[in-house]
Amino acid sequence: MQRYFTEETLIAGEVYVSGSDTHHMKNVMRFREGQAFHMVDRTRTAFLCEVVDVDDSVHFKVMSKIDESPELPVEISVFCPLLKGEKFEWMIQKSTELGAFDFNIFDAERSVVKLDEKKRSKRLTRYEKVIKEAGEQSRRNLIPEIHFAGTLKDIDFNAFDAVLFAYEGNVNKPAASMNQVLETLKKNSRIAFVFGPEGGFSDVETDLMDAYHSVRLGARILRAETAPLYALAAISYRFEQPATR
Repeated sequence: MQRYFTEETLIAGEVYVSGSDTHHMKNVMRFREGQAFHMVDRTRTAFLCEVVDVDDSVHFKVMSKIDESPELPVEISVFCPLLKGEKFEWMIQKSTELGAFDFNIFDAERSVVKLDEKKRSKRLTRYEKVIKEAGEQSRRNLIPEIHFAGTLKDIDFNAFDAVLFAYEGNVNKPAASMNQVLETLKKNSRIAFVFGPEGGFSDVETDLMDAYHSVRLGARILRAETAPLYALAAISYRFEQPATR
């Protein structure tokens, strides 16, 4: 079942006209009268819809509300540096599928990728497209936002219930495991997950993050693009399993 997103507030029984996804509906999915699909509105509510007719736009009727909860019961904000090549797009795509709430790109001292403001704007447009498509494919009820957040020193983590600092130097140190930290949190918690670039964190950045939950991601050192996937999977397992587990 194809899923799309709209900035409108949908009402069951009303007829609407498709917006930015018209091309995809008409020319990729080849929607015709009677075609069913899902549309998520600005309130993050999903609806079953049906195509009424197709001309220059796709006219559809809202049939019924879909009662489902595809979002994680905690909000996970991923704080990430830019990565080389296609690694970054792959990471945000898979992290969206795994339930990330939003992405905050920070300038790490050892980041290989450096962009000026013009290139950052173009990259954000591309990244937003990748995230939107991943959100549709994985049947999310929200599209994670993404933006540039400055350096780690510029970021205010006070709004989070936990800040998980994934530092590769913790592999052979008595740092807390992910599970130990997650056991202290409840549903609806806001979690920041911070990981570094291919070259790792600098000593200055490590000292800066010393006040937060420094965690191990298992006994192995993971690639930068793998770290958030490990964290998201662990958090999903902790909070989405039945209470009887």
